[in-house]
Amino acid sequence: MNAPLNTWNRGQQRMAVVLATAGTTAFAMATARFYGPFLQQSDANWYLAIARGQTGSVMQPFAARQLHALTVRGIAAVFHQPVEWTFVAVGLFCLIFLLAVVFSLMMQTAAPRWMLLAVGGTLVWPILYAGLALPDLWYGAWTAVLLLLLSRRRYLAAAWIMLPLMVSRESTVLAAICFVIAAWRELRWRGLAIAGGACALGMLVVHQLVSGGRGNAEGLPQAVYMLGKAPWNLARNVLGVQPWSNLYPMLCNHPRWQWAVHLGPVQAVGVCHVDPIQPILWIQALLTVFGLLPALAVALWLRQRGRRAEQRDVLLRFCVIYGVTYFVLSPALGTAVARMVGYAWPLLVVAVPMLARRMRGGWRVPAFLAIHLSLCLVGLHLHQVISQIEVRWTEVTLLAAFAAGCALAPGMMDGDEPGERLSDPLYVR
Repeated sequence: MNAPLNTWNRGQQRMAVVLATAGTTAFAMATARFYGPFLQQSDANWYLAIARGQTGSVMQPFAARQLHALTVRGIAAVFHQPVEWTFVAVGLFCLIFLLAVVFSLMMQTAAPRWMLLAVGGTLVWPILYAGLALPDLWYGAWTAVLLLLLSRRRYLAAAWIMLPLMVSRESTVLAAICFVIAAWRELRWRGLAIAGGACALGMLVVHQLVSGGRGNAEGLPQAVYMLGKAPWNLARNVLGVQPWSNLYPMLCNHPRWQWAVHLGPVQAVGVCHVDPIQPILWIQALLTVFGLLPALAVALWLRQRGRRAEQRDVLLRFCVIYGVTYFVLSPALGTAVARMVGYAWPLLVVAVPMLARRMRGGWRVPAFLAIHLSLCLVGLHLHQVISQIEVRWTEVTLLAAFAAGCALAPGMMDGDEPGERLSDPLYVR
């Protein structure tokens, strides 16, 4: 189990990819029910409306994420199937494709074979599958195309992927910045122009798709709305502050604090109350969505720090920059914090195996895996916890388990050998 993945021959690697993809897909389908039916996911109704041809009734920012729903609408029309069935078919295809790419990239690394179980057992897969009507799984599949092109050093083709990504989700602006930072030397001026042009073209397409629509609920310019969304989410997810405005009287009848503002329809903002539940849910997501893989990522990065071979790899640089950015910014992106944390998957399921070579075996590996998988499985049930007392005890247990895993991670690292060649490849091209 501690032997490198890339020591299998091609036939064994293909079989491992098929089995790992099938097993993880089955795991995602079996456990997604803990997150509720996909039609009842938060904001799913907006994308169902787009797929049913009711785009005019969809408000921003959901109206700016149409490529997924429009694709579902087209496939449903061709095969004369309900859009609900088509969402499932498209989502299942995207999940299988995403997993196949992730495990194929893993097969080219020197990561230990037990890493297949560690990656396949994370909660990001059922979270993505439960949101079949949302653009997250679709976006993940397109991101997998981007990673596949980067692994093959097709940088100009990768730059064009910014176009479908931009029409799928407006946060592609952040992904494009990460892409340019990671690959600007390899892209050169031509590649940078293609990436910028693809983003601009995507924005133009989105502008045409949303023209004449409802706009956002606040009646603000979209840029102002997105800038205001980040502090609103941070206040709720990190500080436990429940914000209020005159446009959302249903949040509370009498806010404890209130201030007058003049931002179009927004005439007053305030605070309903302070509640620790949302920060606790955010901490739970940090500890359970990827289990101990964040701790392993830190330990591996500290071991590899300063190695030129890693610094030259565009795929690794992009996964690290992109994943760290989304992992850190997850509480500012939305209120469904488990989904937001899951956006960091390129760091935890692609970059970590690339760095996880020359790992020690022994008793630490089964102990690490046991704690890792236990954290993930416990995370499936945390949304059912209602009592704050139970939540506190759950948090103490999770933190203790995570701390134990963090203590194990450094002992699993093999030190650099004297005279080690810094040009050793991260993975076989």
